[in-house]
Amino acid sequence: MSRHLRILRASGLVKVDVAEEQGEQDARLRVYRLRPEPFVGLQAWLDQVQAFWTDQLEAFKAHVERTQKGEPI
Repeated sequence: MSRHLRILRASGLVKVDVAEEQGEQDARLRVYRLRPEPFVGLQAWLDQVQAFWTDQLEAFKAHVERTQKGEPI
């Protein structure tokens, strides 16, 4: 698991909060938190993909409906 967390940290997707106990850092305790900034770009890309496939599927649906009605292609 530490390997996966290291990759997430290196990619900038998570940040690490090292717990402080009585003024000293305890290296055994790390709290990983998602950073929201990298996900903004991901959401923009997902929105584009969703819009593309929505258009494609609507066109396919219209084609199937025309074909079922016997209309020429």
